[in-house]
Amino acid sequence: MNVTRSTKSQGILGITGHAGAGHVHSHSGFVQDDTAGFAVIACLLRRAFPVCTTISSVEADIDTGIVTVKTQDGGTGKAKARRGITPYEATLARLAIGLDAIYSQSAAFAAFGRIYGQGCLELPVALQIAICLAVIDTFEKRYHGSFICCPEGMPGKLGRCIGAVIEINGIPVSVMGILNASEGGLGPDEDLEGNIMLGEKSKAMKELGLDRLPTIIIESKAYVPAVCKTMEENAFWVRINKDVDNKVVYDALVHGAAKAELKCIASDTAYSRGTGEMAEATRELGQKIASLGNALANAETSQDKVRIIGELAILVSEDAGGITFMSSKLHDVVGGGGLLPGSSAVLSMAISETAIRIWKIPAFTAHDSDMYLAILEHAVPLLAQNIQEALLEVETKYNFNEGDFSFLLNPVS
Repeated sequence: MNVTRSTKSQGILGITGHAGAGHVHSHSGFVQDDTAGFAVIACLLRRAFPVCTTISSVEADIDTGIVTVKTQDGGTGKAKARRGITPYEATLARLAIGLDAIYSQSAAFAAFGRIYGQGCLELPVALQIAICLAVIDTFEKRYHGSFICCPEGMPGKLGRCIGAVIEINGIPVSVMGILNASEGGLGPDEDLEGNIMLGEKSKAMKELGLDRLPTIIIESKAYVPAVCKTMEENAFWVRINKDVDNKVVYDALVHGAAKAELKCIASDTAYSRGTGEMAEATRELGQKIASLGNALANAETSQDKVRIIGELAILVSEDAGGITFMSSKLHDVVGGGGLLPGSSAVLSMAISETAIRIWKIPAFTAHDSDMYLAILEHAVPLLAQNIQEALLEVETKYNFNEGDFSFLLNPVS
């Protein structure tokens, strides 16, 4: 695939991908590396704007609780762990040195073995955040003024967005990488994932044309029990809701995977909208936590207390990731992938039962990225060939109103 810088201010189609810092687990056994989208976008940018993203230093300050990551080409990222850093953790954090910062979850695993979000393992998540910020800063410093960058710009968030117009085999494409990150290494908070258009990100998207472009959304490498339980090998997974999302983008991805000779499953009934699904899931989890709280209040024996707290720990460290990552009202409009209605389709990777049994938590790799890029190499020209049809779907199905979500930018306390 030939990827170059473009002289155009906007592409004819878009590709976005995010890193959801700390969004590792979800409900019903769902577990993922939610940095795959950010990594693929960073790889595309790195082909057009060569940089070295090797981690050159990691400093974890035991006095301030701040972890600072630097790359070989001078990028710096910082994040704070809410409960501070021990000297032992400071030593472990340096195990990420020498690794490619584009693969932030793999780097955090190399240092700490695993990640939990929802405030359960704050330093690994803070390290992941700092690594992603260092990647963005590397591009900004090495090619000053070549990118459209902005902070998430929402309360409690410290992530950033980076975008540019590149050419993939001569086709101008607007691309954007997004880091969704919460203060303190908490996470996940992804009200700006996918191509959701709010706040500072909205301004950046409009400058790149991503507010109304048919868009490929790159998503996670994940184990989803309902889909993966019988799978014997990994497969790519293309998803939309046929009534709401962009069928032309979906078809381009499905055919792109076939042309790349990569196994792919497809669903056009995903991402149901307007059902109150997130609000209901939040209520159900709250009721489970309340039930455990009541059981704990009445517990007498140490054995019962330990058991109850253990069950609560699983709910908080795993299941809660399925409801904290997005605001309920927003989820009703954009679904779990953050899809502006009419605009997009999602490309992700589903991993096999064998793989999850061995690894426990997926980790995105350079080989995975190469396979995503192979699909894009075929899907982008297919989408470009049918761009007018894709644009018509954008116009006929689009119904996102930024004003409906102003409360997320300036919440009332």
